[in-house]
Amino acid sequence: MTAWRVGGGIAKVASTVRARGTLFAQIGWVGGSFVAQQVVRLATNVALAWLLAPALLGTMLLINTLRTGGELLSDVGIGQSMVHNQRAEERAFFDTAWTLKIVRGLVLFVIALALTVPLAALYDDPQLRVLLPISALIFVISGFASPSRYLLQKRLEVRRIALFDLAVSVASLVIHIVFALLSPTIWALVGGLLLGTLVSTVGSYFLLRGVTHRLKIERHALREITHFGKWIFFASLVYFLAMNFDRLYFADAIPFAVLGIYGIARTFADTVLQVFQRMGNMLIFPKISASEERGFALRARIAPLRWPVLIGSAAALALAVTFADTFIDLAYDDRYSSAGIFLTILLVGTWFAILGALADAMVMGVGKPASVATSNIVKLAVIAGTLPMFLPRWGIIAALFGFVAGEAARYAVLVWRKHALGLAFFRQDLAATMLFLVFALFCREFSGLLGLTSGLAGWVAQAGTAHV
Repeated sequence: MTAWRVGGGIAKVASTVRARGTLFAQIGWVGGSFVAQQVVRLATNVALAWLLAPALLGTMLLINTLRTGGELLSDVGIGQSMVHNQRAEERAFFDTAWTLKIVRGLVLFVIALALTVPLAALYDDPQLRVLLPISALIFVISGFASPSRYLLQKRLEVRRIALFDLAVSVASLVIHIVFALLSPTIWALVGGLLLGTLVSTVGSYFLLRGVTHRLKIERHALREITHFGKWIFFASLVYFLAMNFDRLYFADAIPFAVLGIYGIARTFADTVLQVFQRMGNMLIFPKISASEERGFALRARIAPLRWPVLIGSAAALALAVTFADTFIDLAYDDRYSSAGIFLTILLVGTWFAILGALADAMVMGVGKPASVATSNIVKLAVIAGTLPMFLPRWGIIAALFGFVAGEAARYAVLVWRKHALGLAFFRQDLAATMLFLVFALFCREFSGLLGLTSGLAGWVAQAGTAHV
């Protein structure tokens, strides 16, 4: 009996080691490809900034913001349903998902046409009457993309997805630069967007071999997708508002110069968070969806894999907090120095957002998207309540701590929901949070003693000078 127990223990340890090795390899593909895509995107932005006038980039920023809003506000959870549903590999379910994607794209295109004149009048820009309808063709093009990507995500074939995304990013870089060289006008950006999307759509049909596509709606599949997707739609709506309320409020409450500085800090903070959101969507969500275990049994399997990832993330983010202002000072001129303290505070909120992103993937994996919507409602309520209260009374630094409070409140709701599902990791999260905070304070003061940063006193001084 003793030998049997020892043998079973060794086998369990070996299984955990193999699982960790597989997980870290998948994390490497997801994280590495994301970093590579960000480098390509940065190269694209720099090249276009050299080739095109700033006003053109500003116009395209508005178009892309409206496009992203349309996509988020019409998200019915087709991809998430395929990853979660056990019938996703069936022909009828696959064809229904593809047909719904096409219908959604056509509906978005019609809505964009209907809103063209009001939006052009709202922004007092007549050229939008031509640009918006043509740019809206992206909804039709992307709507025809194959759902094969979601099957790869369900199967955890992250390497193929990572290589595909990177190839599309490189193709988009080449297309945009060629168009900008041939025609340094707004049409270079619009044409690059449409052709780049077309490349991605066509390429999606080569992700899986032997897969055919048919226009078909199966009632049972439609019911399953819409039942799961109704909460995705609501969650996406609230997510859009929660993620953009600060931008919308600050645009009216602070000078545009300060808003631009804040935008730089927010961009870097969002980039860090997107790594973990991508990890959750590509790895955790499909893994849990495919597992037959639930509750404490699932928690016991996840805990030893989750802990080293959490510790590594806490240490890495603590270093980012330590050197955030130094990075801003090196990368930008003195006009943007306030972005350093902004970024430092936002990265503290990013830690709670990371915990929330990991929790999102888990509750989605067990088929509880309502929890995601509820947590975003709480975050939106906290931010909408604190920013207008804090900014006029105590300044922008206090307002940013309201943003941190919003992320912490969202995470607290998800902890409550995970506890009800038997999937809470409160001790792990508490230990990692303490490590993050203590390590950040230690590294900051130690780096100050070495002359690499201004130490903890530098944070206090920067906070005192960053006023609206």
